[in-house]
Amino acid sequence: MSRTLQEPLDLINYIDAAQQDGKLPFVPGDEEMILGVSKYGVKVASLDQCDVLHRHPLYLIVRMLCYDDGLGAGKNLLALKTTDAKQEECSIWVYQCSSSEQAQSICKVLSASFDCALTSDKS
Repeated sequence: MSRTLQEPLDLINYIDAAQQDGKLPFVPGDEEMILGVSKYGVKVASLDQCDVLHRHPLYLIVRMLCYDDGLGAGKNLLALKTTDAKQEECSIWVYQCSSSEQAQSICKVLSASFDCALTSDKS
């Protein structure tokens, strides 16, 4: 699967198929989360930030994209494709953002984090 999901459209189609097969809900759960983005990666925390629900280290993020789900409901999705430390398997993480601006902002900050990490790695 890792090799077949190289392009953004491939990832979107994979997520759409998972929704249609019932593997991924069309409507997310009621739990709200906070995504913190830094040069270390993405931290997913509970709304009160007391519990860290998941971490996506920057070096394991293979692809990120934000898009409108196209169902007319105005849902803006943020998708992360991550790999494991051995780069043998990949996972797809899908988060719903409250607006397209929020989703795009997260992608921009994450992109800047990649740039920062790559720049500091060279010097």
